[in-house]
Amino acid sequence: MKTHNLINQTVTGFLLVGLLLVTRSGIVGSHFGSSLNPPDASWAVFWLMGTLIAGRQWLIALFIGCIAADLLAVTNGIGTECFTAAYAFLIPAYFSLWAAGQWFSKQSLPAIYSWVAGIFSVTLGVTTCFAVSNLGMFLTSSSTSDLSLFEYTQTIAQYFPLYLITTCLYVGIAYCGIYATGQLSTLFTQHQKV
Repeated sequence: MKTHNLINQTVTGFLLVGLLLVTRSGIVGSHFGSSLNPPDASWAVFWLMGTLIAGRQWLIALFIGCIAADLLAVTNGIGTECFTAAYAFLIPAYFSLWAAGQWFSKQSLPAIYSWVAGIFSVTLGVTTCFAVSNLGMFLTSSSTSDLSLFEYTQTIAQYFPLYLITTCLYVGIAYCGIYATGQLSTLFTQHQKV
């Protein structure tokens, strides 16, 4: 059983890192997506990795994946704006998403409360990630030097719902996929017994 779980976690880890690379690098996605391209899945991937996979080595793989995807995006002409001093703030920002996922994975609640805890966990992770990453931009960017923290917060607040919705959509799709896979596995197992 442990080998089966390890295989499942490894496959899931590679799928999540792949999703991050594809949507973050600008190959098929952009920050908020378009009518033809999906939005960046990075935030959902960090939360899902914290929820679904026990090993911290996958967290390191995600950070390496982010750097690789961002370098690929720069070579594709997307711009170098992401490589500023604020980039260092992404480490605690993304870690907060992973930690929120880890917290959720350790909850043993009845199904209805599990949904509430999941929504709380995603919202808390996204809120913390948004605050930390934007605080990094505020503290390090010359373009924000003429704004007070309150003015800057008012300026960026409009983007928060897009980050929350995008993350929730990817998490929702992932859990629908997990549920469907579980149902198919159950049907297959029952069919094998017949």
